[in-house]
Order: sequence, then C-alpha cells, then structure tokens
Amino acid sequence: MTSAAPMSTRARILIGLFVVVLVCVAYLWFFGFQTLIALEARYLTRKAPIVRVAPAQLTDFSISRSPGRKLSYFGYEFEVPWNDVDEAKSGLIPDSNKAMIVFQSGNSLSVWHGSPRAFLNTVLSNDKIDQNTLRRIVGDEALQSDFSLYRTILQMTPGKMTPFESQSDAANQALLLLVKGICMPPGSESGVFAVGAGEFSGFQFGRPANPSGELSVRLFSDSSSLNFIFVQKAGGSAAISQPDINRILHTLHKAT
Repeated sequence: MTSAAPMSTRARILIGLFVVVLVCVAYLWFFGFQTLIALEARYLTRKAPIVRVAPAQLTDFSISRSPGRKLSYFGYEFEVPWNDVDEAKSGLIPDSNKAMIVFQSGNSLSVWHGSPRAFLNTVLSNDKIDQNTLRRIVGDEALQSDFSLYRTILQMTPGKMTPFESQSDAANQALLLLVKGICMPPGSESGVFAVGAGEFSGFQFGRPANPSGELSVRLFSDSSSLNFIFVQKAGGSAAISQPDINRILHTLHKAT
C-alpha cells in the first residue's frame, strides 16, 4: 500500500495564509475596538504628553525659614516666606472668591476659595454628561469628593490601556484621558505631586522654576477647597522654591 503524496508547497502556503487571516479576523473581532482606542491614546499622548504624568510623592519636605508675613483669607491663615508684599496691589478681588498677593519682586500668588464639591458640582451640572455614565466610568468612590475625582482622573495614564480589556473599559479610560488633558493646569508637565496641609489633601501641579513660570496647589477638605497659584516673574532674581511652598502648606490652618 503506497503512502499519501506529500503536501505541495503551494498548499502549505495557502493553509498558512488561511490560519493567519483567521487569527487576524478573530483578533479584530474581539480586540479591534480596544486596539483602536489604545492607538488613539498613543496619538493623544504625542499631542499632549501631559497625560502621561501621574501623581508622585514629594522628595523635598524642607520648610523655608526666611522672614515672611502671615496672611488671612476666606477663614484660613498661612505664612508666606516673603515680606515684600505690595500692599497697593494685593487683597481680595471684589465680588469674587479670589485674593491676589503681589510681591515687589514681581512674583505673585493668587488664592481661590471654593466649596468642598465645587469640581463635582460643575461636572454633574453639565447637561452633556449623564450622571449614570459618569458613575460607571469613574466608580462610586470617585464621586464622593473633589479630591477622589481628581485622584481618579490623575492616576489614569496611557500606559494602563491595553487591547486585552473590555470595550466599555477601553472607552471609559479614553474618556478619562481626554478629561485629564483638559484639567491639567500650566506647569503640570514638570510633575504632579500628592500634598497635604492640615485638614486638606490635594495635589501640586508643577515643579518650582518650571518653563511655564506657573505652579499651582489644589487642596480639598470636607468643608472647603483652596487653590494656590504661584507665578514666577520671568528672569526675576527671587525664585520660588519648594521649601517656600512647603512653608505655606505647613502653616495653613483655620483662622481664629
């Protein structure tokens, strides 16, 4: 009895191509949408590298001991490590929740005050955002406070996205990245850091002396929210340092 003729090279090639096509079709069927979303995230990262930045811990906890001033706004007191406040240009902005402190060095500090759920209320009041959809995207815990929502958004990075997840998860993560790109203030490219100040928890957006010349610290508590925005004069001799910022955070407390 003779054995079967060996398979021709052409037949083996055709079978191999068929298997490859079958695998590609199966991959696109199960993971095509997720792969497209992941590629879009990579494209967004190239256009807005800031979305790659995730909160880190500060490494410099030293506190400036320079002569300074005690200031009080919105029911809170804190010390600034500079005593050259330009009184004529500083103070509360009428009919607003903002205070402006200008220094003779050319640097400035603005303090914004808000409710403990100001960010959440803004997001939830947007008619284009369905609350149930938002809850499904970020989870119940993230909707408990502004701090939790910020933390959830900031912790999302393109590196966490893979093609091997559900379509809904991929879409949700892509939306979080878009929101993150919008929420990041100037200076964030140089780093985002988790910070605390008494009853407050929050984030510092940017390192001192970053190219934008601006740095902000957003703080949240159960009763209030504060946003400190530092602006460094271009080419100025009085540089704002991390110990300077730490001085303000270390001394922040409710006014008595």
